[in-house]
Amino acid sequence: MENQIKFKWLHLLCSLAVIVALLTGFRFHLLNSSSTLMLLSPLLPQGQLHNWHLLAGISIAVLIPLYAIFGRANAKQRSSRAGTYHRIVHRLAYLLIPAIVLTGIMLWLGDPSLTWRQWHFYSVLGLLTYILLHAYIYFLQLGKTLISALFSRYMFTPSGLIFVTLFGVCVTAIWAFTIHSAPHHLEVNKLTPQTLIAIDGKGLEPFWAQAPKLTIITDGGANFIDGQTPVSIQAVSNDTESYFLFRWRDATQSLDHLPLEKQQGKWQVQQQGFHEFDEQKFYEDKFAVMLSSSCGQGGDGTAHLGPKPLSHKPANWHGKGYHASVDGQVRDIWHWKAVRTNDMFQADDNAFISPLAVRKGERRYTAGYHADGKESGAYVANWQWYSKQQVLPKRLPIDGQSNHHLLAWFDSEPYQTNKDTYQDGTRLPSILYRSNRFEGDRADVRARAEWHQGYWTLELARKHNTNSALDVKLATGTCLWVAAFDSSQIAHTRHQRPIKLSYAAL
Repeated sequence: MENQIKFKWLHLLCSLAVIVALLTGFRFHLLNSSSTLMLLSPLLPQGQLHNWHLLAGISIAVLIPLYAIFGRANAKQRSSRAGTYHRIVHRLAYLLIPAIVLTGIMLWLGDPSLTWRQWHFYSVLGLLTYILLHAYIYFLQLGKTLISALFSRYMFTPSGLIFVTLFGVCVTAIWAFTIHSAPHHLEVNKLTPQTLIAIDGKGLEPFWAQAPKLTIITDGGANFIDGQTPVSIQAVSNDTESYFLFRWRDATQSLDHLPLEKQQGKWQVQQQGFHEFDEQKFYEDKFAVMLSSSCGQGGDGTAHLGPKPLSHKPANWHGKGYHASVDGQVRDIWHWKAVRTNDMFQADDNAFISPLAVRKGERRYTAGYHADGKESGAYVANWQWYSKQQVLPKRLPIDGQSNHHLLAWFDSEPYQTNKDTYQDGTRLPSILYRSNRFEGDRADVRARAEWHQGYWTLELARKHNTNSALDVKLATGTCLWVAAFDSSQIAHTRHQRPIKLSYAAL
């Protein structure tokens, strides 16, 4: 009787864990998919889902050996009742559930040897097939009594409740240990004040050869091979500044950024997703670094998934989610852009803060994504009002010639109809520089990158402490996350485990 109670609880707990894992997992999958699976979106949960998915995965992993222990006592009884159909279907589960757990662990660890995300997804599809086959025959056999067969009053005896409590304590302890031990660790070597360093995107200084290197696999990004790219990370510091060297694989150097093209006498923005703020073709390469004084899951709790994950804020256009900090803590964002900031020798210093107020007439709501303040300097879009059908440029090149990537203010003049003599097929840049550099809080991060033979190399530098309320102090214990963008606006790669900095003494 005791074993039957425990086995019933195991069956119920496993069903709940699988349901949570499937629902949250499909929401994650929609970050990387624009297929018909988007039709599932209204049925899936929204918000901060990473901890729920991790708890469900740990629960399933714990339940596997418990099934082996407590299921053995019921094996003969079940075997006598089950026909060939049941036995075949159950064996399918014995293969699929361990496969899901294994591939999930590999995704968590960031193992680069196989495309674990694809195998994880295929295993989940197999599990869905198992659930349908498994439930189908039970529904035929038990009909309306199915629910009562799953639940019974004797499950709530003291021994059953003790079993469930111990299971919950065990899962919570493993979850807490996993979170605590999750971060990668990166040693930050100390430089003498006399050491010279050039932020030039080359990384040729001798000290980089001695600096510890951490390579992580980031995946889930548009346009990358299999959606993934390895990112190598090194860091050094002196008494006032920290320096970072990032290198990641990107087969193409993407410098087109929503170019304007004349078609049938009208200027149009070249785009295949920008109208929904999810451009994945006519966009520059980018790289982002997020820093936080804490090291939680889901980008330290800043990832809110779904079309409307913030209940009192507008829905997003692409259905994927928002970034925002809802605990009052600021997360620092360094956003390097191959066209907009690289020639400034800067990264755009931004932050994830509390969700912003909604402004009337604002087409795109950015939730907690916020640019630091600036005193001067900027780039703006070279069109007056955006329309999918037609735009009017703000400025035209003075000499009638320009590169297709950006247009400097002093090399251009205000748009006039009589000077718009360009032929169909002509392209103009959509990026208009007002000045060469940011000044003020938004200018805290120096940066420069170079692309060579399928790899970007990026150097970043910032003071340890800028004394800005929108910046995170660089110190031992600071955690960071990285994301690479290949010709995409928001579809970046990601990794689960944060990277914790450890500064060495001189």
